Amino acid sequence: MKQPLKVAVVGAGMSGLFMGHHLKNAGMRFTIYEKRSAAGGTWDTNTYPGLHVDVLTRNYEFPFARGHHWTKRYAPGEEVRRYLADFAETRNLLPHIEFDTEVTSAAWENGVWTLTLADGSTSTADIVVTATGFLRTPAIPKVPGADTFLGKQFHSSRWDHSLDLKDKSVRYGVVGTGSSGVQIVSALGKTGADVTHYIRTPQWMQVKDNPRYTLTEKLVLRIPPLARRYDRKMAELRVKTDGNETWRLVPGPDREEMKRRFLKMLEDEIPDPELRAKFTPTEPLGVKRIAKTPDYYRVAQQDNVHPVFGGIRRVEPHGIVDDRGTLHRHDVIVWATGFDAHAYMRPMRVTGPEGLTMDAAWRDGVTAFRGIGVPRFPNFFLLCGPFAPVNSLTIPTTLAHEVGYLMRLFDVIARTGQGYAPSEAATKAFVDEVREALPGTTYSEGDNWYSQEVGVPIIWPFTRARHEEQYAELQMSDFDAYPAADPSPAADPSPVADPSSAATEHRHR
Repeated sequence: MKQPLKVAVVGAGMSGLFMGHHLKNAGMRFTIYEKRSAAGGTWDTNTYPGLHVDVLTRNYEFPFARGHHWTKRYAPGEEVRRYLADFAETRNLLPHIEFDTEVTSAAWENGVWTLTLADGSTSTADIVVTATGFLRTPAIPKVPGADTFLGKQFHSSRWDHSLDLKDKSVRYGVVGTGSSGVQIVSALGKTGADVTHYIRTPQWMQVKDNPRYTLTEKLVLRIPPLARRYDRKMAELRVKTDGNETWRLVPGPDREEMKRRFLKMLEDEIPDPELRAKFTPTEPLGVKRIAKTPDYYRVAQQDNVHPVFGGIRRVEPHGIVDDRGTLHRHDVIVWATGFDAHAYMRPMRVTGPEGLTMDAAWRDGVTAFRGIGVPRFPNFFLLCGPFAPVNSLTIPTTLAHEVGYLMRLFDVIARTGQGYAPSEAATKAFVDEVREALPGTTYSEGDNWYSQEVGVPIIWPFTRARHEEQYAELQMSDFDAYPAADPSPAADPSPVADPSSAATEHRHR
């Protein structure tokens, strides 16, 4: 008998652990390669003050692995990191993870993937799944004079924990108005430190309280029938505050009502009409991801917090010069300027059959079939890849749909002994559907991190139901077949477990 297929998973964050859990349940051989020293992905990397999830904690955990240590409705980042680390340990995934091991390249050779690691060693796998995340590679603007700054400076995802947050004499400059910048300014401002927030473009923010879980709630969430009732109540509350999921997709009264709600919120939070006007975005609501905060606007009006509206002219040894020529002195500069959202597995170099590289395949724009595969790259798959609904669905929901589909595809690969990649025709048809759906959505009304210089914006312009439906049936006519190497004989053979139970779990969730 032959060994089960060997799967290489790149990344031990939420996606990689989710994939590993189901590979283990299916009895497949697999290794998870993680370049850091711990599991957790972005939640192990990002450790800045004020970090918390911006979706309900209950919706951010794996539905088959409920956590009971949460303290708040929107969990602090450290609690999410601990949840994922505990999941890796309790689900016995640690023996399958190679920590401090970066995959620098993957090449399809003789029907199998050869992985090259940072130390120069190599490994092979029948299937590669990249679970490298979509907000992983820091994007830092090239500001003149940045290299002359005499204080400390770093990207928000590389927080310097040598800083004493109790030291009110430290003068911070925070650049960026996405979720990271908003959370950092809120946290630092509440310490009493001097904080200057550079706001090139005001963004829409949603004020949402983040209460601590009461003892009653903690007890309720341990009893499944009561927990389900609680979740339904929270879902109803979310619709009341966030609107239905279609207001971003279809113009109409729902969109206008959301605009009125946000303008009223700004009026309630910022009494001074002159300051409120500065904080009011000029772009349409929903063009970019909306940051959620319990207290940013109130903190930004404190005497120790200084919003600076407009661009940055340059950095000098002692601070930042704004576009009006004013020097703001700082001891620390935090670049909360986001990430290269279209890097995906890169800078890992991927080479498919006939020497085709992923960079070449994406020369005319990043693309993928349903977010999980790229034409001409057999047995190479992505989790939360291009066109995944990272703008509208929670990661666990997205993974449930994607992984159920992939597990069924892996079963076909095991049975047929072939490699499979999405066909050019199926991929084009999918991308054309996305392109046709974009006009009329809020995402098409301005610049955002979904946009590309060339190609279709990397966004999911459909509903949650549509995302689940596209994975409901595996149609092999959507794939091209490639010759694959026969797995080597097993010393202790074991058949590939039928993944249908995991797939069914995903299909019906």
